[in-house]
Amino acid sequence: MSPLSPGDILAGTWRIVRPALGDEPDTECQVEPISGEGPGRLTLWRTLRAPTASELEHFARGLRAAEATGHAAFPPVLDVGYDATREALWLVRPWWNGESLPSMLGGLHAVGLDIPYLQVLAEQLAQALDTAHAAGLVHGRLRASRVLVASGDSGVRSCVLDMGWEQFRRAHAQSWLKPPQVGEDYLAPELGETGPLPASTDIFSFGHIMRDMLATRKDGAWTGHWEAWVERASAPEPARRFASAAEALSALRPILRALPDPAPPRPENYEPEPPDPLALPPR
Repeated sequence: MSPLSPGDILAGTWRIVRPALGDEPDTECQVEPISGEGPGRLTLWRTLRAPTASELEHFARGLRAAEATGHAAFPPVLDVGYDATREALWLVRPWWNGESLPSMLGGLHAVGLDIPYLQVLAEQLAQALDTAHAAGLVHGRLRASRVLVASGDSGVRSCVLDMGWEQFRRAHAQSWLKPPQVGEDYLAPELGETGPLPASTDIFSFGHIMRDMLATRKDGAWTGHWEAWVERASAPEPARRFASAAEALSALRPILRALPDPAPPRPENYEPEPPDPLALPPR
């Protein structure tokens, strides 16, 4: 797929502003409409042939289904199309003023994600998955890079990208739409089976995403508290996993509340301030 460059025009409507961090090279850009206001986030997927008009309609409907649930974690779809030059399906969502979950976690200090942030992210992601599953939607290829995070009223807010994409691919495009070649660690074993996409795949992914957050504590303070939960959530056999995101969250809440949060050790070059000679002695 040839990359889009700043200034390029897509579909006569969207001007490329700059590349955006994605989980595959040259697949994400910030864009702006030629007429109108508000930047967008463009995502492209390589195809082996051009979709028919009916297939493109199914693609648009499938990727808009999560938005119809009304859950805040699923951003609206502004536009969809097919770019023949790059042989790629594309989709534009509103621009997200934040970063991907891996980017955020990668910038943390050694004592890991703040526990209140961790709790809110777990709640938001589990509730988003339950909402989607109740509507008959399954992500199937959920991975940390498809979760975006930003500051919000609860300290942090998140959104989930590409809900409905894998269901569309399996139903209408398995022979001509290539799946992303990334994030294999987050994919449940049953994803390779034929038939309807089971919600158990998302429980597996949820377990691995929570593992990423919990493993940010590098000093060992959380070791031994959460590993058994992750092992169950991401068990190879679907029957051994939690039955739903709500059940997984219910089991996770007491674990998060019990996480110790000792003060981080002082750096090696720490030097305490000398005592103030004018200070009164303690009584």
